[in-house]
Amino acid sequence: MISAVSGVSFKGEGAVSGADLINAPGKFSSAPASLDAPADSFESKGKEKKGHAGTVMGSIVGLLALAYVALGLAVGKGKLKKVEAPEGMMQKVQNFFHKIGESAEGLWNKVFKKKPEVPSEIEIPTDIAEAIV
Repeated sequence: MISAVSGVSFKGEGAVSGADLINAPGKFSSAPASLDAPADSFESKGKEKKGHAGTVMGSIVGLLALAYVALGLAVGKGKLKKVEAPEGMMQKVQNFFHKIGESAEGLWNKVFKKKPEVPSEIEIPTDIAEAIV
């Protein structure tokens, strides 16, 4: 008695010739790769990837502007004070940041035209006071 080992049937229309059986795709075969780009080429025909350089540069510029404004506010509110005789590295760094903060505060005052406070009592020279009376 002969038992069937494979699922291949050689009867009727489903019969496959030996040459076609060799070239037929198997159960675990995959479709051949497309020939869009040569095998030794690194170029791809697909969607080009965009770089993130613009995003990174924009973030850095934004953070620097934010730090500039924050130093200006710190100097304006008196939270960052200048050291008269810096002895260590940290005091020199503090003076450096104070100088940047003064620049930012000056720019803020120039842009928003903040006028200096006028004292409540204005001294009038005696010559003018006598001329008025």
